[in-house]
Amino acid sequence: MDLFFYITVIVALSLIYYGYKHKAELSLKEKEIELEAKKVDLESKKLDFAKKNQEEHM
Repeated sequence: MDLFFYITVIVALSLIYYGYKHKAELSLKEKEIELEAKKVDLESKKLDFAKKNQEEHM
């Protein structure tokens, strides 16, 4: 076979691997952002509960 064919196959496989790896990293970052949003929401609910609880005791 031709050297050009082997180079083409290697480049194609490298690009497929890079795309898969990049997609996995983006998926992980997306899940981290979702988790951070849930933490912020939970903290907000805690503060609201504490504020409501404090108003009831006054």
